[in-house]
Amino acid sequence: MREHLATASQTLESCRSELRNCLWDLRHHALELEDMNDAIRQTLAPVLGSARLSVRFAVERDRLTDNTAHTILRVIRELTVNAIRHGAASEIKVAGSAEDGRLNVSVRDNGSGFDPSSAPGVEQGHFGIEGIRERISSFKGTLRFDSAGERGTKAVVSLEIPHETNDEIDPST
Repeated sequence: MREHLATASQTLESCRSELRNCLWDLRHHALELEDMNDAIRQTLAPVLGSARLSVRFAVERDRLTDNTAHTILRVIRELTVNAIRHGAASEIKVAGSAEDGRLNVSVRDNGSGFDPSSAPGVEQGHFGIEGIRERISSFKGTLRFDSAGERGTKAVVSLEIPHETNDEIDPST
């Protein structure tokens, strides 16, 4: 029974966090910024606390559709929250580049690291990594981790850069 209560509690906290993120997305205008570096900084400001942030995103905002930019900002935020909350990271480095029609984004931290193969998942009430995979799946995206205890984590997301016509949401649906 205690295990079920712990899972329910973790699930509820994940729902609260996701709701806060949705409300933040509605109130802030990071997507309207012309510079993705500024958009990333603005998106991460509420979650950084005392952690230091370095951003080097070398992809022009006008190359990304709103849906792509929103997805990237949400993924970077989730990876940063995980690094700070679970890895006690004090330094976050975000980088982005485009090559051969793919957007490559990395989030590196100096936290405690983790074993990706044994990370808690949905069954334990943790939705972050699975949520990232679901978010990037429509972009034929991949997510991989390079992590080990006490040397931090590097998460790398790679996804197709869609053309405007492929990325628009049909208003009739």
